[in-house]
Amino acid sequence: MSRIVVIANREPYAHERDKNGGIVVRRPASGLVTGIEPMLRRARGTWIAYGGGSADRETADRSGRVAVPPGAPEYTLRRMFVDEHEYARYYAGFANEALWPLCHIAHTRPHFRRDDWMAYERVNAAFARAGVEESAGDGLLLIQDYHFALVPRLVRREAPDIVTSLFWHIPWPSAELVEICPWKDAIVGGMLGADVVGFHTRQYCMNFLETVSRGVDCDIDEHEMSITTDDHRTLVREYPISVQWPYPAAPRSAGRSLRQSLGIGDGVHVALGIDRADYTKGLLEKVGAIEALLERNPDLAGRFVLVQIASPTRSVIREYARLASELRDAVARVNDRFGNDAWRPILLLTKTVSPAEVREFYAMADSAIVTPLHDGMNLVAKEYAASCNDGEGVLVLSRFAGAAKELDTALIVNPYDVEQVARAIVRAMRMPAAERHARMQTMRARIAAHTIDDWSQSIVSDMIDLRSAPQPELLGEAAAG
Repeated sequence: MSRIVVIANREPYAHERDKNGGIVVRRPASGLVTGIEPMLRRARGTWIAYGGGSADRETADRSGRVAVPPGAPEYTLRRMFVDEHEYARYYAGFANEALWPLCHIAHTRPHFRRDDWMAYERVNAAFARAGVEESAGDGLLLIQDYHFALVPRLVRREAPDIVTSLFWHIPWPSAELVEICPWKDAIVGGMLGADVVGFHTRQYCMNFLETVSRGVDCDIDEHEMSITTDDHRTLVREYPISVQWPYPAAPRSAGRSLRQSLGIGDGVHVALGIDRADYTKGLLEKVGAIEALLERNPDLAGRFVLVQIASPTRSVIREYARLASELRDAVARVNDRFGNDAWRPILLLTKTVSPAEVREFYAMADSAIVTPLHDGMNLVAKEYAASCNDGEGVLVLSRFAGAAKELDTALIVNPYDVEQVARAIVRAMRMPAAERHARMQTMRARIAAHTIDDWSQSIVSDMIDLRSAPQPELLGEAAAG
């Protein structure tokens, strides 16, 4: 099997100091880890990531390498240790205050600062060097997400025999929006160093082709979905990411126990939201929909509750801190307006939950409300449907989530239209069992047909095919001869 190396900002295992001075292993809840790790285990490959754990340095060797999983190692984690201030400029600054809002149509202005861009360049260069070293000059290098747009071109210059892919996990916006980025040409040029560039949906692929056509001297083949410059061809592919199947769902009994621990009585319809506290997730709009729901349906008092998990994220960025404050205020307003001593319509949990805890929340829910304003895919929507082994449950899903393209038997809504979302919640509550089961069965069948393993294997298969295929320029020379 070809040597496989992955570059991602997030590491699959982090070593942390606990309050007693001991070292514990933290494993993040991440669909990316679920999708990539089995492949790396089989290939005995390497995962290159930022080492952010407080005990990461002392548990790795001098090169930052540590065998993982701890206790039963099957592949290598190479940690990159970046200066704290440099990392802040690269990650919080350029990646998440420039690229993230640029790629999400969610009313937050991107901030383009030269110091952030220069840090982004330097960190990308460091990861590219590590990618070449770990790939030993050839092999397959899978680069993950918007944190590393420059890496493909840098790797290609240093080691052209390495086959590279870049998967962009967030939306790729329209060409007009991309134009506002001062370093758009460098970003697009960096991406075109990859042999394969992947996105969640065909629309994102087409947006990328349009962006390239406006600023790069190249040949674009929309039938083949390829971009050819003077010295290189890049394939552009749709790879919709998914979830594990069969999904390790928690039993409904665990959900009933959780319901009791939260003080939710029998006969109450529990709608669930699980989101990062990010302005793209439509959390304030969701609260507005609950307010509209209770205004129009006062008989639901005491019979409905939204359990909303809002996991803290990027709190050092001003927009995120402001959202957290506004969300708390909005929930308090709705609870004060409609609730009483025995019942609150919205239960807001601002904490990070483990994968096992997430599964228990799914088992508790009668429905899920997944209403981002703009989302590349949204794996919560797929996980919730995959968890409904008994066919029970209704999914209310934003049309602006990539998952809506596949899960079209969910109740599809415009999250900006709070009245429409409110009506969908009422429909979910009143939906006959036969309709619930039919809709859920269709969603689950589609998830089963395209799992997280299929996603990673499709990318790797295309890379292997490229390695064995004759180069286009050689084919041209043969034809001329």
